[in-house]
Amino acid sequence: MTLRSARRRTGGAAVWLGTLALAVGLSGCDAVVDPPLQAYRSLIGLSKNDPDPATAPYNANLEQAETGPYANLASVPPPPTVASTVAERQKLAESLASARTSTEAKDAGGLPGAPASGPVPPPPPIPPSIAAPEMAALPPTPAPETPIPPMRQMDEPPLPVAPETTMQAPQIGNVPGVEPPRPPAPQGRPSGMPQPAPSSLPPAAVKSGNPQPAPPPATLPEAKPEPAVAALPPPKLPPTPMIVASLDVPPGAAAIGADERSRLAQVVTQYQQKPRMVRVVAYAAPGVGSAEQLNAFRTALDRAQVVAKELTDAGIPANKIQTEASPSSATAPTGRVEVQLLQ
Repeated sequence: MTLRSARRRTGGAAVWLGTLALAVGLSGCDAVVDPPLQAYRSLIGLSKNDPDPATAPYNANLEQAETGPYANLASVPPPPTVASTVAERQKLAESLASARTSTEAKDAGGLPGAPASGPVPPPPPIPPSIAAPEMAALPPTPAPETPIPPMRQMDEPPLPVAPETTMQAPQIGNVPGVEPPRPPAPQGRPSGMPQPAPSSLPPAAVKSGNPQPAPPPATLPEAKPEPAVAALPPPKLPPTPMIVASLDVPPGAAAIGADERSRLAQVVTQYQQKPRMVRVVAYAAPGVGSAEQLNAFRTALDRAQVVAKELTDAGIPANKIQTEASPSSATAPTGRVEVQLLQ
């Protein structure tokens, strides 16, 4: 019980300190914020690595930078063109001259009767007439005023540095490569199209130079077949089926009812008036696989054979009857049998 109460008190203190830190972070007054914030950082141990304000360098520079104005990025000049400097060109010329001199000395020493090679003399000075103006005005390289200190050991402390720096940011007086803005060019107006001079040619010549209308489209003569082809009879069109009876025969039925026989009697009567081909189409149920679909077509073909047998018994020759099986649809459901007369 005592430990639980202590945990609750500790949690309450942590919540209070968190609320105080949030209030300190949201406050805008430095005079009120800094002491509580520093006390809280010291309490939780975050300030043990903070530098000493009395001995830390560059404090005055940081304060001056905080109170100073921001840099104007629009005044930064564009990046310079990548090119070699005067000192680099001078160093390159000296190295080329020394290489040429050493090569000439080696060639002279290798020939028979040539004097032995000695120390290479320094390269002659570049005449001012061919030297660049910048190279001529370049002062001699001064020796470094302060020698480079030696590298310190691993455990050796660093050398003391000045507490403040006197370096100042350079001021750009004239930005190179930037031209002053130019006024826009005056807006011009297109000149009017000159009128053509009147023609001095006669009217007939002027009329002949005008574009002529397009000729009428060509018409081809009607194609005439050859005499042998024209003598042949016209091709016969496929017969057009006409549904004369529609029966509903359940699957597996071996015979039809009396109502269906009366409808088939009307079909026999129409056939006797005009003999022609009779087609019996039975519609099969849809199947999932190929074997199931094939069995459905066989069952439908059996129903068509039952109707065809009734027509044959009624007097229509068997060679005038065709039986088919077709997949069912919305207008022809499963079990429907249609009797068609081909025109």
